Amino acid sequence: MPISLDFHLLFLQITTQNNPKFDSFLINWVLQIEQPVGNKFVNRLEIIRVLPCLADPDKIRFTAEFDREVSDVFPFLNALLKGAIYNHAGKSLTLRKDGRLITLYPKRVVGAKIDDYQDAREIIDWIVNLINECDRKRDTIEPNYERRTRLNVIDVVRLLPGTNCKKCRQPTCLSFAALVTVEKASILSCPELFLVDYKEKRDHLFALLRAGGYSIPDAFH
Repeated sequence: MPISLDFHLLFLQITTQNNPKFDSFLINWVLQIEQPVGNKFVNRLEIIRVLPCLADPDKIRFTAEFDREVSDVFPFLNALLKGAIYNHAGKSLTLRKDGRLITLYPKRVVGAKIDDYQDAREIIDWIVNLINECDRKRDTIEPNYERRTRLNVIDVVRLLPGTNCKKCRQPTCLSFAALVTVEKASILSCPELFLVDYKEKRDHLFALLRAGGYSIPDAFH
């Protein structure tokens, strides 16, 4: 008999109750959200990894995997969702939901700024229902293949070193982030970001930039 999702959630909560901010403890546990099998585009989306959120240590981030490839529905979602960032060439769609940052890829989802496990569960349910509903109505939707919005400056600056070292020739990390979001400065102009101490922030920032269709050198793909 399969172990229930509620058991998994209880296990994770008990395991981390003495370390709520994940200062040093990383969780790598499979949470499975089962959807009824039928004539649905997506039947299942599994959370395979939960980690502390880089932008906000009081929150979590997760990676989840679809039971099938879903990128062909992205242009239709892009047509429906205001503020979505669609990268047709990179096959990704980044969107916000009540302050949460969610990026869809062909076979996985990455969520950041998630409150807790229950919040992650609700986000997963919402994503699956959103995709299935969009697929059901795709014959009535005109697909949109264009990127409609740019990244938020705050999302970028939170993933920079924050030292205001001026090596990028800007007075602050905030002013540099503002130029990056409008593609008037390259992220490669921040040498501090490439130090070992900032590897996690760098990887997350590059993933965010790629999802938005920003130019990232091949060496970092």
